[in-house]
Amino acid sequence: MFGVVYTGFIAQGVALGALFVLYARDRWGHLWRGRVWELPSGATDAAQRTVAAAAALLALPPLAVRLVWACGGTAGLAEGAAADRTSDFHVLEALYVGFLLVAAAGGLLLAFRRGRVLPASVPLGLAWVGSGAVACWGGWMMLASVPGVDDPADRPTQLMNLTYAGQMIVGFLIAAVCAHWLAERAARATPRRP
Repeated sequence: MFGVVYTGFIAQGVALGALFVLYARDRWGHLWRGRVWELPSGATDAAQRTVAAAAALLALPPLAVRLVWACGGTAGLAEGAAADRTSDFHVLEALYVGFLLVAAAGGLLLAFRRGRVLPASVPLGLAWVGSGAVACWGGWMMLASVPGVDDPADRPTQLMNLTYAGQMIVGFLIAAVCAHWLAERAARATPRRP
């Protein structure tokens, strides 16, 4: 029963993701075209660069903590979480590290217009996927820690909560860079009316 239910959830998630990508390509695909070097500079480039740089710097503490946990460290983990670690835990922590790196790299590539030969969709995709993963998972973990846990060994530590909050903030900042970048591209692509 477990396998059937979760296989159905996975199939549904993959199908919805694929359908959204097809819809987004039809609706906003013209904004993704071109190379990074072709992207015009805007009046708000300095603000985007500041936000992307701040997000990259804010990504360092949660990235370091997640890396320690992925490598087997227990610093800052709740006693229950440290005792229940399996290989899945280490893989998941390594994925968080990867998503934080992808989000920061995508945001920096967009804001600083680096990777000049890359298609514009590459940094946008990196920032979009990375920011979504870190913001949503960080937010979910923060929300899950709010009601509290009866067993004190399972309560999230302050470091765990700070890691989740930092991860969520990084995701929101990179998402803001993406949204602003897309809005600028859309404004330039739309002819102005007299």
